[in-house]
Amino acid sequence: MNPEFGSALVLSAMLLPGVAFGILPSTKERIVLEADSSEFDKEKNQLIFHQVRITQAGLTIVADNAVADGLDFSKSVWTFTGSVNIGGDGSHISGSRAQLTFTDSRLTQATTTGQPATFDREADPENDLRALSGDAQSIEYDAVAGTLVLNGQARLIDGSNEITGNRLLYNILEDKLVASSDEFSQIRIVITPQTIDQANDDSDEEGDLSPGGGEPVR
Repeated sequence: MNPEFGSALVLSAMLLPGVAFGILPSTKERIVLEADSSEFDKEKNQLIFHQVRITQAGLTIVADNAVADGLDFSKSVWTFTGSVNIGGDGSHISGSRAQLTFTDSRLTQATTTGQPATFDREADPENDLRALSGDAQSIEYDAVAGTLVLNGQARLIDGSNEITGNRLLYNILEDKLVASSDEFSQIRIVITPQTIDQANDDSDEEGDLSPGGGEPVR
């Protein structure tokens, strides 16, 4: 048990089937920055952008404001504030503040905070991926370590199941979810069984073969 938390529970991927994927695109393709206005703070040696939009292949970052120490994405940290939305490859992370780290022109880390910060992943039937969503006081995505961490009143929903705790860590590479509690909260899991009503309805329809319904003609 990690002494930092009251208790921890390692959940197998059975609770979250088909979610082993990169959360946001990580690519070295060209980066395009658009903004309504910009300014340079000489005292802090920072670039400031307003109503900014940054795109890189499938990655899109939109925010009211952005601050950076330069336009060199080979090694830089950007801080976005206001209404912040980060999306790509069917995933979206939103909040009121986000700090993004770019290394070698790739997005490597993203920490988003909000009341709450939210995350969602669209369903992808072709790859057997169900919709996935979550929210917490902060959401940390590490593309290098392959982890997604939800901190503070964290909740993760995979469509039919819901997991809540003080801290939820999903290891994308190992396909494991670690739920942790503290002295003020407990781990809570809600599992919704798949309904069989539809299966019964289908069976009834197969039995109704006579023109007038009822029992099948013998």
